[in-house]
Amino acid sequence: MKITTSENELIELLPEGSGNFYADGAYDSKKVLNTVVEKGYRPIVKKTKNLPGGFGSKKRDRVFSEEEYRYRNPHEGFWGAFTTWFGSRIPCFLKKTTVTRILLGVMCYGLKILLRVKYCLNNRG
Repeated sequence: MKITTSENELIELLPEGSGNFYADGAYDSKKVLNTVVEKGYRPIVKKTKNLPGGFGSKKRDRVFSEEEYRYRNPHEGFWGAFTTWFGSRIPCFLKKTTVTRILLGVMCYGLKILLRVKYCLNNRG
């Protein structure tokens, strides 16, 4: 896992691959869409009013569907619940400390979910 500070930084770390790339409108830019397509993915990216152009945008227009876009909901639900449980701000200045706190939070939250599933615990927060 690597914490990134922008969509462009994240997209540069994307490995070659295949399959779908699900993202919200923050990733609807020419650079991001073109990179996603160049690396072999289908861009299931929410369109914005500011259409970026480029071959990645054309591919996104061909493959995008609202039904397919809904597959990103479980991921969004996880991060929404995570920020509710831990708060949306991490009071750290050093990037290394921030990354450590996020990773520990993800581990704790994952353990919480695992315990609920395994022992059928009710939702008491």
